[in-house]
Amino acid sequence: MTGDTVVTLQPAAPTELLPALAQWYGISPRERTVIEQALQGLAAKQIARRLNLSPHTVNDHFKAVYRKTGVTGREELIACL
Repeated sequence: MTGDTVVTLQPAAPTELLPALAQWYGISPRERTVIEQALQGLAAKQIARRLNLSPHTVNDHFKAVYRKTGVTGREELIACL
């Protein structure tokens, strides 16, 4: 038959969900960058080095994201994505 349509459904990847999550929860661009690094499996110190921030600033960004999204930690945040 011609004109047949096939639709494939699959879960969205975290990187695809992050823009919507960031907008929905009011996550700042810098907080979003920190989350992107965390999704790559980097530790806070590694994120700090990559972004030229102090580890304390990175942790402050994480705390702000947790507060905005209502999660209690990094693992829960990643699981939500």
